[in-house]
Amino acid sequence: MVKKAPVPAKKPAKKRAPGRTEKNVVNVDGRDRRPWALASKERLLAAATEEIAEVGFERARLAEIADRAQMTPGSVYTWFANKEELFRAALEDAFDAQLLSNVRALEKLPANSAPWLVKIASLIPRNHDDDDFTNAQKLLVETYYASWRDPLARDVLAPRVREHFALYVRIIDDAKDEGDIDASLDTQMLASMFLALAMGLALIGMAGIERTDPTNWLKIGILADQVVRPK
Repeated sequence: MVKKAPVPAKKPAKKRAPGRTEKNVVNVDGRDRRPWALASKERLLAAATEEIAEVGFERARLAEIADRAQMTPGSVYTWFANKEELFRAALEDAFDAQLLSNVRALEKLPANSAPWLVKIASLIPRNHDDDDFTNAQKLLVETYYASWRDPLARDVLAPRVREHFALYVRIIDDAKDEGDIDASLDTQMLASMFLALAMGLALIGMAGIERTDPTNWLKIGILADQVVRPK
């Protein structure tokens, strides 16, 4: 009788690495990323925001940002092609945060009873309930500066700047519809004037000029009404 050769024992199957499924891979900027890796990008943007708010757009350094984020300078290039791209992304991110803050400030006002000038005042960076300028408010000013000095930044940030300006345009147009501003006055001119006033107040405030009592806006409103309200 011929004995059958013993059948070799099966080797235990090797454990495979987790597959690239929709649950553990996300596409960011055209590249596949692990979801938990997104936290490093958020840390970088937060660190860049802090650095730029503290020392300014032109003096911010990649090494300092990486140190704030507790990452190596080389790891920055996992997400951004260069420091300029990181800086522009940080400005864009902070600008969006400030725009959202402006929209919420408007939403808190009485829909039909708040004077148009009070709405304008609510858009000024550092509102009365802020103890100091926030990083987002500081980067709002830096965004305008970067858009002036850096052509590449201007291309990226232009849509945000237009959104900011559009908030003022909307308030002026609504006031015209309600008869509070003379319809013959140019909307673009008025919106530009009040945006320039807001940014100027933010700039001198950061330079150390003390704020005045917010109720003074009501006194200015009386004078403004004499100028823009139809007779």
